[in-house]
Amino acid sequence: MTHQTILLTDEVPEGGSLAFSYRDDIGLHSEGFVIRRQGKLYAYRNLCRHQPLTLDYGDGDFYTEAKDFLLCRNHGALFTPETGLCVSGPCTGASLFSLTVTEQDGAIQVTIPPADEGMELE
Repeated sequence: MTHQTILLTDEVPEGGSLAFSYRDDIGLHSEGFVIRRQGKLYAYRNLCRHQPLTLDYGDGDFYTEAKDFLLCRNHGALFTPETGLCVSGPCTGASLFSLTVTEQDGAIQVTIPPADEGMELE
């Protein structure tokens, strides 16, 4: 596993989200995103559990309009922000692939797991 600083703390305000790209341990480019909800950071791979598509349309917009769920724009699946659990849609019961995120000294770091860890689709 590798640690990668991806952005500064003030780049993800309360209720905000930010997509980022990273290279996994076998050199493949992947995408992830970080959200801040009720003061806490959460990070996930930007990959729907239904089909291998990103949740956003490349615009970094992951929340529903009311900001109560994360939304897969391709399939309409809804995920809880705190756990990544799909509560509605074609992958109900599955969870987004979570990434470990820490915040220290004004920087946000994400732990990138091995490329194949937990990558089964529902």
